Amino acid sequence: MDDLDYAAERAQVFTEAALQSVLGRMAGPPSTGVCRSCTDTIEAERLRANPKAKLCACCAAEEEHHRLRSHRCGPRS
Repeated sequence: MDDLDYAAERAQVFTEAALQSVLGRMAGPPSTGVCRSCTDTIEAERLRANPKAKLCACCAAEEEHHRLRSHRCGPRS
C-alpha cells in the first residue's frame, strides 16, 4: 500500500465518522425549550429554526464569541 492509498483510506474513515456523528446529533431529542446556560426560556423563533437548540440566542452568541476568540487568541489560562 502506497502513501496515496493510505491517505484515501484515512479520508474515507474520517468522512464516515463525521457522517455518523452528524446523524447521531440529528436523531437526538428535541430541545427542552430551556437554555442550558442561563435557564431562561429559548425563544420560540429560535426553536422553530432549530428544534434541537440547547442555548438561548444571547448565550449562543456569547458562546460563539468565546469560541472565536479562543480560536484567534488561544485558550485562556
